[in-house]
Amino acid sequence: MKRRNLRIATVGVGRFGTTHLIAFKDMERWGDVQLVAAAELDASKRQMIENQYLITAYEDYREMINKEDLDGISIATPDHCHKDIVLYALSKDLHVLVEKPLDVSSKGSLEMLSLAEERGLLLQVDFHKRYDPFHAEIKQLFQDRALGDVLYGYCYMEDKIVVPRDWFSSWAMESSPVWFLGSHFIDLMSWLIDAKAVAVYAQGQKKKLVSLGIDSYDSIQSMVTFNNGAVITFDSSWILPEQFPAIVNQGFRLIGTDGIVEIDSENRGAFSCVASKPSIRTHNAGFLYSVVKPGDRDAYEGYGIKSIQHFAENLLYVKNGGCLKNIENTYPSGKDGHEVTKVIEAIHNSLRSGNKVAV
Repeated sequence: MKRRNLRIATVGVGRFGTTHLIAFKDMERWGDVQLVAAAELDASKRQMIENQYLITAYEDYREMINKEDLDGISIATPDHCHKDIVLYALSKDLHVLVEKPLDVSSKGSLEMLSLAEERGLLLQVDFHKRYDPFHAEIKQLFQDRALGDVLYGYCYMEDKIVVPRDWFSSWAMESSPVWFLGSHFIDLMSWLIDAKAVAVYAQGQKKKLVSLGIDSYDSIQSMVTFNNGAVITFDSSWILPEQFPAIVNQGFRLIGTDGIVEIDSENRGAFSCVASKPSIRTHNAGFLYSVVKPGDRDAYEGYGIKSIQHFAENLLYVKNGGCLKNIENTYPSGKDGHEVTKVIEAIHNSLRSGNKVAV
């Protein structure tokens, strides 16, 4: 007997939550996934969702979960709002995809992880940097031991000031550049070098955002030691000027006993300059782009959408009788999310104490 479509909904449809809707709606053309609902506090956004995606939009995620016959949900709310939604969904036996970071406390992330494991549910984190094909090729170098033992490295991820000042001014003080941005690269480095962080030392600065009435760090520098002896420095900030050619500036370099890798993940060689814009723009075309396929409308590809669709693919596997154990280590899991949360929690403890802190 043919099983019904996989039924998925999204909670939080802000700037990135829309990408979740695009990802799942795109999968409907394959005939085995259905985007059925969304939950969003903003009434105008709810109206947009219903008009554009032809689904029901709820104000309360609990009402949505209780009324809709769902298999799983994705969560794209502000960083500090993940925990209650994740726990409620898991308590209703729903599989969950959550945006990074999993939570802003290790106690909370452990609670989510424990409940998911207890109920045998898929808990996946959207660390989409793993899905970038440039990063995947570097991962292969490490798997082949081509670079030898990793000695040290440097990562940077920096947003334009419009992100905390304009986009997320209502909750930027509840987050920080290392929660919002650094979590991506902490996970990426752990994944690339197959190691866990064991200690951190961090310093940070509060000047620009505080002057604008936002009590959050402008920038944070974190030296992280891993259990294989590697030491990697992470620079995170979100006060780049508005004239910078991309929303995010990002890249890394890693040095091993037998080699070096470097990647500029912001400037990949594509740029534009048009009269209607104030500055040159660089293009990260591989993140999300539209494609034309026979018989399709609004088809999309890119690593920004693939990481979300991978959750649905994993969920299809599980719902069709597959065992979660068989796909361990093939996706960013709740365990991975918990490890990243522990590292960033230690970074903030180091900021407060001025000391090196164990993870």
